[in-house]
Amino acid sequence: MKQFKKLCDRFESCIDFLIVVVAVIMMIIGILQILFRYVFSSSLSWSEESIRYLHVWLVTVGGTICFYRGTFSTITLISDRIEAKSRLLGKFLTVCRYVFPIIFYGLMLVEGWKVCASYTVKRAAATQISMALVYACIPLSGFLGLAFSAAKAPEFIQELRGGDKK
Repeated sequence: MKQFKKLCDRFESCIDFLIVVVAVIMMIIGILQILFRYVFSSSLSWSEESIRYLHVWLVTVGGTICFYRGTFSTITLISDRIEAKSRLLGKFLTVCRYVFPIIFYGLMLVEGWKVCASYTVKRAAATQISMALVYACIPLSGFLGLAFSAAKAPEFIQELRGGDKK
C-alpha cells in the first residue's frame, strides 16, 4: 500500500506541474486576445473557447488534487458538535466523508466515459477539436479520484479506529 501511495504522490506532482502549465497557457492566450483586440483591432476566434475548455480541465483535474491533499474548504461546525455528542454518529460521518467521494468519483468515471463516447464525432465550433477530448477530463478525474481514495484508505481506517484526523 505504501508503494501505491508513493505512486499517487508522483501522479499528484505530475498533475501539479500540468495544472501550472495549463494556467500559464490560459494566461498567454488571454493576453494574446487582449493584444489582438485592442492593439491590432482584430480578435482571435479561438481564444475564448480555448480558455473555457482549459479552465474546465484545470478545475476538474485540480479538484482531485484538492481532495487528495484534503484542502477543500469545509465548515465543521455541525459535524464537530455531532462528533462531540455521539461517538457512533461521529464514526458514521467519518464513513460518509470517505464513501461519498468514492461514489462521486465512480459516477464521474462511468458517466464521463459515456459522455466522451457519445461526443466523439462532435467538434468544437472555433477550435474544431473533438468534444470527446474536452470531456475526457471527467472520466480522468473520476479515475484519479478513485485512485486517490484508495491511497487515503489507511488514513480512513486509522480515523475509524480513533486515531487523530489530519
